[in-house]
Amino acid sequence: MVDVLGCMLSVDVHAANIHDTKSGIFTAKEAYTSYPSIQKFCADAGYRGTFVSNVNEKLGLGVDISEKIKPHQWEKLP
Repeated sequence: MVDVLGCMLSVDVHAANIHDTKSGIFTAKEAYTSYPSIQKFCADAGYRGTFVSNVNEKLGLGVDISEKIKPHQWEKLP
């Protein structure tokens, strides 16, 4: 997990058979524990669903999802 400047906040290494959307909550929890001023997370479209619901349920925080709208361009979705 990195901040908006790209500085590392937390890292979680897990087995290859665990999908990132399911294990992402562990990294998010670690980052939030170390930096409780975090108000929201941002992730790409691959993290929709499980990661978003886990962060909301376990940390009470939201996740902004970015999707590739046009080739080589990204846009934050509401």
